[in-house]
Amino acid sequence: MLVPFVGYALGHRLIGRVECDGGRMAELLDRVDSIVVHEAYVEAFTDDTVTNLGAFAVDRSSLFAVEAVDAVEAVEDVYGRRTFPQPRPSVNRQVRGHRLQIQLGPYSALGLVDASPSELSQPLQASGSMIPLHQATIGFAARAGVQLRDVGTLLVNREMIDWVRANDDDASAFTGLPVHADPS
Repeated sequence: MLVPFVGYALGHRLIGRVECDGGRMAELLDRVDSIVVHEAYVEAFTDDTVTNLGAFAVDRSSLFAVEAVDAVEAVEDVYGRRTFPQPRPSVNRQVRGHRLQIQLGPYSALGLVDASPSELSQPLQASGSMIPLHQATIGFAARAGVQLRDVGTLLVNREMIDWVRANDDDASAFTGLPVHADPS
């Protein structure tokens, strides 16, 4: 199934559709080193040009972040159009969202890491390449000035993280990453 794809690379945004066989976008990006984007176009931030690429292969290592829409979330409305609702929060366990700011080269991302109090370090220490931020905002500089985009879930490439900002209570969970601590 082809699902929408928006990836953020250096100086541009890659938009199109990717094949996601019923799995989650984060799992797909963890399994492959490159991904083929169909019906792709690239939006350059320096001059606002949009270039049609057709089908285009992009290396995961060149992506700072990806907006997540999973194939399991895609549903058809009464007119046969696909819609992509936001994921529902888990009701099976107590979840405390931890608000973080993550700097990724030219991008600044803000969002919630979904973890219970005892599991806070797991999302950033896990073996996968992408870290999910929920209720996220990504900011970047473009020709028209600073742009902010609110997205349901933003997958952040852990290899591109420059630093993380968290409150003092949460900062100790992010070993191995530069942390800017804020007082609680």
